[in-house]
Amino acid sequence: MLFPYSTDAPIYHWPFTTIAFIVVNVAVFYAEMAAPEAVVGPYMLVFGDGLHPVQWLTNNFLHAGILHLLGNMLSLWSFGLIVEGKLGWKKTLAVYLGIGVAYGAIVQTIMLGSSGGAPGALGASGIVFGLMAMSLVWAPENNVQCLLLLVFWPIYFEIKVVVLVGIFLFFQIGLLLLNHMAMSSELLHVIGAALGFIVAVWMLRGEMVDCEHWDVFSVWAGRHTMSPEERERAEGEIQQSLPDDLLVAQINQIIQSGKPALALRAHQRMSETVKDWILPRNVLWDLIQGLHRERLWGESVPVMEEYLKNYSHQAAQMQLKLSHIMLAEQARPASALELLKGIDRSNLDARGIDLLEKLRTKAEEMLGSSLQ
Repeated sequence: MLFPYSTDAPIYHWPFTTIAFIVVNVAVFYAEMAAPEAVVGPYMLVFGDGLHPVQWLTNNFLHAGILHLLGNMLSLWSFGLIVEGKLGWKKTLAVYLGIGVAYGAIVQTIMLGSSGGAPGALGASGIVFGLMAMSLVWAPENNVQCLLLLVFWPIYFEIKVVVLVGIFLFFQIGLLLLNHMAMSSELLHVIGAALGFIVAVWMLRGEMVDCEHWDVFSVWAGRHTMSPEERERAEGEIQQSLPDDLLVAQINQIIQSGKPALALRAHQRMSETVKDWILPRNVLWDLIQGLHRERLWGESVPVMEEYLKNYSHQAAQMQLKLSHIMLAEQARPASALELLKGIDRSNLDARGIDLLEKLRTKAEEMLGSSLQ
């Protein structure tokens, strides 16, 4: 039997979620062994008896025997280290439970109306194969330490993630084809791997994970061996070849994922490399709001000035906010006062006019004190 047990992938976060799930699985296994079958059965993923959402979650924590548990937990440890090492415990928790529930829902839906054959499924294998696929996408060149047990003769060795996961998937898909795609553990594993692959690519494309150009796509394109200068030049060529609407969509996606600083860098880079580059009003507005939520006041100033240059929608409110930042964060009373003089009062309500007067007074006080 083959047991992966560790990895050399860079670990940026302690594996709190991975350890917690191993502890929970082991504890549930011992409780399962002591409980009557009638108590455990309703928590398995039952086939052909309708949809049971609770089972979509609970089946992932049940195991058929000690070897079943041991194999899954060792694999969970190895590939959980890679995934959680890049994501941190919160995102890993969401990924783990998300893959488990989605896997249970898909499998039970596929088996609706089935009769005969396997009565149901249990075990963390679907999630483990999902983590395997995510590791393949994010860290194909890293090594996994493995133990191969030949009867009572242990053999220890290292193998690349891409090779190990490739072997696992090759045998699972091969056996699945030999079984004519019938319901089996192989099909369950392939479904889990497919879910993991989808999640990994989605998070990578959404820049929710940083693989430092060692993800499978970068390795395939050779970017992992490039110098930073070569990589920047290559990425610039790719970006220039993309249509503007796709570039805008990518920046908007980064903003919506809660990373306005990263979106700002992308916007600045596009301004330097793409002729007549300009963000749509709503995207630029969202970028400014995102920077303010992160309290990145200084970074937001040139973006706000860009907004005022290109768009008139809610310009008065933007001028007030920009004036406030100039006074409170940058000590630029002259610039703030000049900006305040250009505000059209007819576009402000009573509250806005009151704020305008307060900001004007503050700017004049600051100017007066600086002249004394």
